[in-house]
Amino acid sequence: MGLKVRSVSPIKGYDLLVNDRVRLALRVAFPRLRRHHVTVRDRRYTYRYRSWHFNFHHHGKFGKRYSDVFVCLAMEPRHPSREEAFIIPWESISGKTFSLHAAHKRYAGQYAPYLNRWRLVAHAVAETPLRKVA
Repeated sequence: MGLKVRSVSPIKGYDLLVNDRVRLALRVAFPRLRRHHVTVRDRRYTYRYRSWHFNFHHHGKFGKRYSDVFVCLAMEPRHPSREEAFIIPWESISGKTFSLHAAHKRYAGQYAPYLNRWRLVAHAVAETPLRKVA
């Protein structure tokens, strides 16, 4: 994309600075088996399914804006061709976490429009003023 990207101190709350303008936070997850419980007619069923879990909060708190864009990478060690990237602007985050569940159908939830939307980073660079970085 022709952008200048550099790493920053983890103390800042984001991971990369793009063109000295856009703060980008990386969220990387590997699949885990999670339990899900359902009760139907007084019978309890337990399911285990694979999912990737991404946190947007810091220690349970979601307050001051610390990033402009999140890049959520769902890694698949055995099948790298199935890995997915969600490029999500801060303004689109509505909760503390994002869970991506493995299924036969493609994810169609709230963050589906951001699948592989790398151009959102360039768009954010064009709209964000230059940052003074120490």
